[in-house]
Amino acid sequence: SAHPRRRRARPSVMGSVLGKITEELPRHDVVKKAASGFYEIRRYAPAVVAETSYRTSRGMFEGDQGGSFMRLAKYIGVMAKPQNDTTTAISMTAPVLMSRGAGDGADTPVGPSEGSHQNAFETTTYKMAFFMPASRFSKASDAPKPTNPDVTIKDVPARTLAVHTFSGNLRQAAIAERGERLRRALEADGVAAKEGAEVMAAGYNPPWTPWFLKTNEVMLEVSGM
Repeated sequence: SAHPRRRRARPSVMGSVLGKITEELPRHDVVKKAASGFYEIRRYAPAVVAETSYRTSRGMFEGDQGGSFMRLAKYIGVMAKPQNDTTTAISMTAPVLMSRGAGDGADTPVGPSEGSHQNAFETTTYKMAFFMPASRFSKASDAPKPTNPDVTIKDVPARTLAVHTFSGNLRQAAIAERGERLRRALEADGVAAKEGAEVMAAGYNPPWTPWFLKTNEVMLEVSGM
């Protein structure tokens, strides 16, 4: 009798295991690359994001345990019926963007570093966002409305970001250290961070991508470019 065919892994899954980024990215142009090679300046077009937030005293990664990601994933319909008013499935994009909420000590990126002595009772707001595919949604009102009140759709204006790219697992200590190094590099080059700008962390790969193949970035909005 004929042998059953072995099912091949889908190219998108295989690619993600190898660190290949195939998802749609937010539209941007590279304005300049630092002579040091440590960062580049990108001008991003206006974008639409799905965003959620929460408060915790344990930091972005230890305190969330995937809850924010799953709320956003359910909104676009990852592995389930889309939780939006038109049950419209929306393609996953990259990166997933993380930051400290406005007015919550935004100068410290994403959370206290490992080993810090944050007061156990001091809670902080954190945000996570998925970019909506620019090929489908040019403004927030174009996107389906979330049925979960903890998910909001927002317009993000055009902005200019300094971006440092690195590999490895996205950990608070690494983000804090690289965010500070980015600030120092910009200052040394005479590039001004926008007043009140917060360091953002961006992750481009799913959890199953080996750590040494992952692409991560720290981003900081700059002015005068």
